[in-house]
Amino acid sequence: MLITFLGHAGFIVETAEALVVMDPWLSSRGAFDSAWMQLPCNHHLAPLVREKLETPGKERFLYVSHEHKDHFDPEFLATVRKRDFTVLVPRFHRSELQDVFAQYGCKRVVACEDGHEVPIKDGYIKLFVSEQGTNRDSAVMVRGDGQCFLNINDCKLHDRMVRIVAEEGPIDVFSAQFSGAIWHPTCYEYAPETYAAISLKKRESKFEAVARTLEVIQPRAYIAAAGPAAFLDPAQFHLNFEKVNIFPNATQLFAFLQQRLPAGTTRYLEPMPGDVLDVTSLEFASQVPERVTPENFKTYLHDYAKRQESVFRERRRNLLVAEVAEIHDRLRTELQRKLDLLDLHERVGMPLYVELTEAPGKLLRVDFKARRVHVVAEIQEAVRYTMTTSAADVGRVLDRKLTWEDFLLSFRLKLSRNPDVYEPVLHGFLGVEIEDMREFCEGIRSTESQRERTVVEAGGKRYAIQRFCPHQGADLSEGWVEEGRYLVCPRHRWQFDLEAGGVCAQNGSSLCAEVLPERDEKPQTPAKDPQPQL
Repeated sequence: MLITFLGHAGFIVETAEALVVMDPWLSSRGAFDSAWMQLPCNHHLAPLVREKLETPGKERFLYVSHEHKDHFDPEFLATVRKRDFTVLVPRFHRSELQDVFAQYGCKRVVACEDGHEVPIKDGYIKLFVSEQGTNRDSAVMVRGDGQCFLNINDCKLHDRMVRIVAEEGPIDVFSAQFSGAIWHPTCYEYAPETYAAISLKKRESKFEAVARTLEVIQPRAYIAAAGPAAFLDPAQFHLNFEKVNIFPNATQLFAFLQQRLPAGTTRYLEPMPGDVLDVTSLEFASQVPERVTPENFKTYLHDYAKRQESVFRERRRNLLVAEVAEIHDRLRTELQRKLDLLDLHERVGMPLYVELTEAPGKLLRVDFKARRVHVVAEIQEAVRYTMTTSAADVGRVLDRKLTWEDFLLSFRLKLSRNPDVYEPVLHGFLGVEIEDMREFCEGIRSTESQRERTVVEAGGKRYAIQRFCPHQGADLSEGWVEEGRYLVCPRHRWQFDLEAGGVCAQNGSSLCAEVLPERDEKPQTPAKDPQPQL
């Protein structure tokens, strides 16, 4: 088996009889309205990937894990002319990927349920699908030539890894995201020290999730992929050089893993786009000459930004007063339509204020209790959520050039909240498309209806808790305990204070933890403190 790294979460996996192209993100315009650019730059690999997909001989597959544009690149895929290959996509409730590829004109489209196995001549391809609320993702395994590659990219499968390994057997090469892919805290207005503290906590939590997965899988090699993007928009360029944020590099991850895990047989690899790994030897069959290192990183980013200047010049334009007014009215209508479909609106205890930078003094106030969006001159409450953005940027959402989630990931907005507590319904209101709003609400209800309980041990005590996380239903029996009292969700690393009834400090949700009487037998799901962290 040969694995060619395409950059970010992209790979070409070749066995003797089959070829699988995974998440090729190659467009020179990047993703999320050009806010994210591939790091290192990989645009030059587009001809290679087209050739691999278009060349007959081996059975060929294109796999797209989910809708995020740093994985699903319609601009590049449109340049592939000969499409006699099979497309593999996860079967989500939202059918966007299936609908797009139904019109793509390929050999066939296979929409895979969780655990769906696609046979190839020398093995199989298997998809693992995860869908909770607004979080839709999948992972892929290729087994062939007697070897196995598991790529979970951004997919939160950490609570399922024990079962996957038990069912699938040894995994030779493993890859998983280790960097941030969310707009918190990047878009939020925090004091520098608060921003750094939140970022560091999120970073170490992500590292810990990778470490625990490696403990379970024990692969021969781990490929650091789905790492940080490059932020080349002049307004965002500073993000590349922040001392602490949620976008660490592979060097920082490897330093953590080397201290966190005992010396073992797993090799940590950071390939450059175009490098080819021979899975048998775990040596690179070929490597590209250009390497991005901590020493040349700053110079590399400045040169990269200069090459991409035209992309951001094209984005800029001044809107007429009438255009701003039209976007303001359309945004009010859009928010009202969302609110009309949000039947969990009474759960939101604060209003949302939305301001366009070109229209100060005309804030849109979303009153969740009254289910009404109206215009006000200023913020009226201390307890509130706010979003500020430009009419030009949000106008692209209203024109359906971006989804709401793409817009949030573009980082072209500023958010604040008081109190600083995660509000899942409000969060979903911002990020969910209108047509998905009812399903979003049903997903929350479905998660809350899971009442199965289990037992964990922490700080010398035994606690009965709700087994499934109230956030998105992760199995907490696969979680772990930190500081002798905090049960950590393996999927999104929420912390539940067992000594305080299992309440999560970030949002107030609870596992309804109860202390059990002492007894000699072991708990059903023992959890232990992790190894010392950096």
